[in-house]
Amino acid sequence: MILGHYATALLPYSRYKRFPFWVLLVAANVPEFLWLALAMAGVEATSPSSLLDATFQSLKVQMTYSHNLIPAILQGLVFGGLIFAVFRNKGFALWCGFLVVLHVLCDLLVGFEHQILYPNSPVISLNSYLYFPHLAILFEFLFSLACIFYYFHTEKKSGNPVSKRKAILLISVFSIGILMWLPSATIPLKDLIQLITS
Repeated sequence: MILGHYATALLPYSRYKRFPFWVLLVAANVPEFLWLALAMAGVEATSPSSLLDATFQSLKVQMTYSHNLIPAILQGLVFGGLIFAVFRNKGFALWCGFLVVLHVLCDLLVGFEHQILYPNSPVISLNSYLYFPHLAILFEFLFSLACIFYYFHTEKKSGNPVSKRKAILLISVFSIGILMWLPSATIPLKDLIQLITS
């Protein structure tokens, strides 16, 4: 998933509004930030190296430390512990730790190949970006909408209904942000740009 991870930060938000929302956004994307850092360091390098040449189907990456299941659980424990040390709230810390792990659990359905621990350990993901990338992107879109509508429901239940303007904005951002990747599932970005500009 790409933007869908950000949508998961909305799940606990109604309950923990006294804490900064950006913390939940970071928690939901810890494995992604770790992957980017490791990719820049050459540890989890991608192929092809240029985003312009890549498609969801052609991108090859081994995300051993950032996205495999046991490393993700360890990341969740560490991040949750840090959040508890800073904010001294067990529930908020547990949610932050869970969002880290949820990132990888979501990627098992919508994402690349992931294993339990090391590269040769059992594969536990669908590798949907390789086998059915368009369907994977559509599933991410529906999952994001489910998170958004759950947020609307919890806000209404707590007596703070989301305004129509904010609801339209949220739905629009996630709809455009996710569905715009549909062509890139199988067509390199440089070909799409050339198609548009020609």
